Amino acid sequence: LIVALSLFGAGIIICFCILISVHFDYSKLADGFRTGVNSEENVEAEHVDKDIEANDQDLIFNLSSADITVTPSEDDMIHISYDNTEDSYFEFDEKSGSITLTQKGTRDFFLWTINVQDTEGKVTVSIPVGHKGALKIDGASSDTSVTGLEVGGKFNIFSVSGELNIQDCECETLEAGTTSGEIKLVSLNTGSIKANTVSGGIELSDISKSIPVTLASTSGEVYAENVKTKDMGIHTVSGKMSLKNVSGQTASLSSTSGSVLLDSADFEEIDFDTVSGDIRGSVAGKAEDYTVFTDTVSGSNGLSSHKERGERTLDFSSVSGSFEIDFEQ
Repeated sequence: LIVALSLFGAGIIICFCILISVHFDYSKLADGFRTGVNSEENVEAEHVDKDIEANDQDLIFNLSSADITVTPSEDDMIHISYDNTEDSYFEFDEKSGSITLTQKGTRDFFLWTINVQDTEGKVTVSIPVGHKGALKIDGASSDTSVTGLEVGGKFNIFSVSGELNIQDCECETLEAGTTSGEIKLVSLNTGSIKANTVSGGIELSDISKSIPVTLASTSGEVYAENVKTKDMGIHTVSGKMSLKNVSGQTASLSSTSGSVLLDSADFEEIDFDTVSGDIRGSVAGKAEDYTVFTDTVSGSNGLSSHKERGERTLDFSSVSGSFEIDFEQ
């Protein structure tokens, strides 16, 4: 059993290193790890500025260790700046309909993946207001900041251990994810939001448009404040959920052991399914506004005496979790 577990752990580490090297693009695994490392490349250290005519191209960034900052441009051009070094360089590719910037390393494959955070770098990008192309960012140990953009394309932004900070933006839809980095989403005008992380936290705030929202975390906390949604789905394993002044039609909440704190939650229906997590706090309206369904094996149930049959619904199920809810009126 010990040998089997050791082999399994070694396999996970190897797979993780391989995925970093190909920027989590599985299609590149058959290419002999060409993307990410080129030990034979003779790279000259230099600063590079690219000024590109904007034609609604998709912008694609594959980063290993460089941080990236994206802001609005002050003209009708796309501007991209980066630094090539002896250890890390960027490959720029412009095709019809897309612009791709890929970070590569000059070290041996295993040295590059082990020391990926040793290489400092930063990419700065500015995009015209109204640009209709998509923004796609894949990073390994890369922090990502996107602020003030008003574009018509989709945002797909992912990182392994880097933080994602997306604020004051307008886009078609937003998908974001990390393994261990924090995700912060503030004041967004978009058609839908999906965000997931393993051990990092998710913070969502100041969303005024009624849209679908899906958030997931394994052990990180999910926090939402001043959010208007259509349907909200939040899933954690052990991570806590906190919802303050959040409203919408339905809220579907689930966890294994993570607890839920509601502060003025205003939904037509709130569902909570857990093994040992608790749910407590306050919901909008009066007790007679709600029909309550509860099912718990050994948890305490502060709603057990509720007999009203209102148009709103609370549906809570647990094995050992507790239910304690106050009605604001």
